[in-house]
Amino acid sequence: MLKLFLQRTRFNLRNLFAKKIVIPTNFKSFEYTNPKYHQLLASYLLSNTDDKINYSKKIFGRETDDLVTPKDIFSENNFQSHNKFIPAYFNKGDVKVPYEASRLQFLQKLDLLSILNKEKNLHENVDVNNFPLIYWNSPMDVAIRNINLIFHRNFLENNDLDSKILGNNKDLIDTFISQHYQYITENLEDDGNVVGNHYLIELCSIILTLATYKFDGYEDDTTYYLNELNKELNRQFYKDGTNFEGSSHYSAFVTEALIIFKLSIDEIEPDSSLIELIEKLVFSNRRLLNLLMVNGELSQIGDNDSGRLFYFYHDEDDPLKMEWLINLIDHFFNFENKNSIEVPNLKNDPIDLTNFSKVDHPIIKIFQNDFNLYTFPDFGIFIWRNNDGSEYFSVRCGQIGQNGVGGHAHYDQLSIECFAEGKWIVRDPGTGTYTDDIKTRNEFRSMKFHWGPNADIKFPKESEFDCFKLNYMEDGKLLFLDKNNFLGSAVFNGNKIYRKIVIENGNILISDFSNDTDLNPYENWGELNEGVKFKFSKGYKRIN
Repeated sequence: MLKLFLQRTRFNLRNLFAKKIVIPTNFKSFEYTNPKYHQLLASYLLSNTDDKINYSKKIFGRETDDLVTPKDIFSENNFQSHNKFIPAYFNKGDVKVPYEASRLQFLQKLDLLSILNKEKNLHENVDVNNFPLIYWNSPMDVAIRNINLIFHRNFLENNDLDSKILGNNKDLIDTFISQHYQYITENLEDDGNVVGNHYLIELCSIILTLATYKFDGYEDDTTYYLNELNKELNRQFYKDGTNFEGSSHYSAFVTEALIIFKLSIDEIEPDSSLIELIEKLVFSNRRLLNLLMVNGELSQIGDNDSGRLFYFYHDEDDPLKMEWLINLIDHFFNFENKNSIEVPNLKNDPIDLTNFSKVDHPIIKIFQNDFNLYTFPDFGIFIWRNNDGSEYFSVRCGQIGQNGVGGHAHYDQLSIECFAEGKWIVRDPGTGTYTDDIKTRNEFRSMKFHWGPNADIKFPKESEFDCFKLNYMEDGKLLFLDKNNFLGSAVFNGNKIYRKIVIENGNILISDFSNDTDLNPYENWGELNEGVKFKFSKGYKRIN
């Protein structure tokens, strides 16, 4: 308790003396270049008939009267008076709600509907003078807003748009984008315990700006930020090409950034070696995301805060529907003759489990037809599924992400998912929420909420200062793997557990072993509850 008291005291003191938010007043004059990448993107958007544009005035699935708001509309906590760089208001209100509103991503849908001459009664008039300072609290969210401003500016060049910001005066929008660029470059999240997706998205916004505008110092900025991007791509992606956050939905998020990087660098420096690296990373993540797409929905391994860069086809009512992203990738990348990244030999020395306590779980009947095994050892997931994806099984075993911090990972090592005959048998619970409700945050991350070993392990209570790190679980270890067999181990709060999976005649047999803790067999899986163990979150804040 003393440690927590001191942590809270330090946190409150830091917030008391936190730096005030300063919006730049001196910034460069930008010259718009009418970039070719926009013509390519617009051509795809205008011809795409596969994906629906579902517009609604919603934030994280909840209806709102005003899409520009300083409020957490879930708690009615108002951040209008917020004026300092304060990262969170633990157990009070969710800053991510006004952050989400601040991104102005709704302009993507409205602009596309306007150009397609659909739903003419849908439009917004955004008054930037009403932006509260909370809209400038998170550099990453300012970076995403900048991306949406650039998309709007690009559409505006040759179209009379129904929705307006700054009266759709092109010069004023160019100036506003310059102000955003200055803010982002002055507030980069490029140091600290974990440098991850925030910095990558900020680089994405910067490089998109460089692909859209010319200004004094443009060449120096281009050289510097392309070099930074090269470093981050090598830091934040594993050898198998997957992302180091340990999350399927963050993998989708950064893949969207990779698409923007590709379009931007083709504009800036078409001979850059970065393009080949980006294509390799997109290929790997497309493969992972496509294999984790079950019944049209992207499985929620690790955190899912529902963040998007391409919001055109995102559905607030069905946020897990992500086939639009696969379609977008396939339009801009040609992977017909590309082979998967080679994976190492995954068969290690067998472990004798004879003298371990053992429990057997109910048999899962799943595969009626032939199936394949797909491996992502660096990300830490192994997937069995048939050709059309109607029969799916996966097990999580590997790194917890973020170089061991696990900020967006869950206590899900050795946890499984299973889908067959059109229904979920076993399903990951999702995320719930972040800092506004630490109890819910910790529940959805917990071993208890996942379909891993059913063990009598007591975990120390984790406070608000632990909500973006995993303190009591080590990386999972793969011990043996072939098409019909899996053996892995993980350590939960000092207790080592082995999980063995055998596939025989389409049936899955799962057994757990340990001499460190008592294990219990599951009486049944989640067949009667759509695969859910306790609660399910269909995207951020959408809790059943």
